[in-house]
Amino acid sequence: MLERVGQEANEAELYKVASDFLALFAGNHDEELLRRRIELGRELHTTEVSLEQLVTTYALLLGHCYDELGTALPSAERELQRLKYGGTSLLFDLGLLLLGYEGEVVRQIQMLSEADVLTGLLSRRKFEEELEETLEFARRTKRELSLCWIALDNFKLVNDVYGYTIGDIVLRAVADFLLEALPGNHVIARIGGDEFGILLMDTGPDEALAKAQGLCQGIAKLKIRPLGDEGIFITSSIGVASFPHHGQALVDLMCAAEVAQVAAKRKGGDRAQLIEMVDRVTNPTVVHERILLLQEALRSEGAIVPFYQPIVDLETGKPVGYEVLTRVKRGENFLPAGLFVEAAEQSGLMKDIGRIVIEQAMREKTNSWAKDMLFFINFSMREVENKETPSFLADLFNRYGIRPEEIVAEITEREAVRDMNAVHVFARELTELGVRLAIDDFGSGFSSFLYLRYFDCYFAKIEGSLVREITRSGRTRLIVENMARLLQRLSIEVVAEFVESREAAEILRRAGIRYGQGYYLGKPVRNP
Repeated sequence: MLERVGQEANEAELYKVASDFLALFAGNHDEELLRRRIELGRELHTTEVSLEQLVTTYALLLGHCYDELGTALPSAERELQRLKYGGTSLLFDLGLLLLGYEGEVVRQIQMLSEADVLTGLLSRRKFEEELEETLEFARRTKRELSLCWIALDNFKLVNDVYGYTIGDIVLRAVADFLLEALPGNHVIARIGGDEFGILLMDTGPDEALAKAQGLCQGIAKLKIRPLGDEGIFITSSIGVASFPHHGQALVDLMCAAEVAQVAAKRKGGDRAQLIEMVDRVTNPTVVHERILLLQEALRSEGAIVPFYQPIVDLETGKPVGYEVLTRVKRGENFLPAGLFVEAAEQSGLMKDIGRIVIEQAMREKTNSWAKDMLFFINFSMREVENKETPSFLADLFNRYGIRPEEIVAEITEREAVRDMNAVHVFARELTELGVRLAIDDFGSGFSSFLYLRYFDCYFAKIEGSLVREITRSGRTRLIVENMARLLQRLSIEVVAEFVESREAAEILRRAGIRYGQGYYLGKPVRNP
């Protein structure tokens, strides 16, 4: 409490306050005791020290005593940490109940929720409070701090194979390792089922990343043997974000660290990831702003609309269809999907946005310029996994008199691989409707070839980064040409994306690729 007003903690003061608190237990409410409470209150800029403040002070003293014992008995330090929280809880409840402060008991129970019972670390709620206070201090003093977000890899498998009791032992082992690996004033908490948070004061991004990498290696080396000789080995994914570099507010910094952690896990885990090494569109502040923009657009008529980019026959130069692209109107401008797709996926708004665009595109499919043209429509994983999507499309076809064979459903290779069964069901139901299928971003990953095994695709769109390189790299050109030959032998029509020059279009045409899409061939427009 004294530290909160910028003073050095004074043990004598703490002992005196603890003595006052014990006097209250004995029913001593004399004037001298009240005077001392008022004096202490003046130091803390309050009228009188409340019972809750005395409880907080007593907790500080009790914690200090246990810490002293931990220094004298290092072998029992972990057990003392758990006793500290348990003993404090028991004394608070007993003392307050004796005094009849039932309301205070409720508040103290809330206060005691600052400790995670299983590991003895701070709880998430308390961790966020500590982080908020430290952020404010860092702002005033212009200092750096870093946040590490740790998630254990495949921890669910430990629970499924060995049971929750063994899982708890693993969590305690990781918590003990973190306490040993980070001595001093570092704040360590359990912030989720298998997640831990670490606050590193006076630590910039590079130093924090180096520490996180060390923790990652240390967790991987832990030998946890709750079942005798059979050891359990665990790895972790750690995200790192720093103030002021990656966020100014509590929510931004925590979001940045978690985004980095998710990125580390997607790369296979057992690694640490700094947020600035992640794609810029995952910046938490930017994502938050774009979520608000999307929510506002969903409430506004005509704010979310389809644009159409032509897909051209490279021999004739004439369009054979259009890819339906989403645009969000802001003022007089239309924002492309690339600016907000990450926010839409994170916020769960992609489904609503997709439905608005698809229905409007089906309505506009009846216009003269769209007659007999193919409409290529991208389906997000949320739409693929949603069992209502095929019936939604069937209803639109009936309502607007659309021929299903003029609609091409693009399945994005990088997303779809997450749930192959859901994609298989989706593909089968759309094929039964008469809709044609296309693999988007073909060549961006190995699962492209799995798709060729499982799905009867009509089109494959070669990944744009490969097409961009064909005028500069002979190796890339050879890859694209051979991919095209493979697809053609499977009777799959090839579409090259990101055709941005006449030279690229000519190379693709000579390679036997029939269709192209890109700014050289036609930009996205609202009304072709």
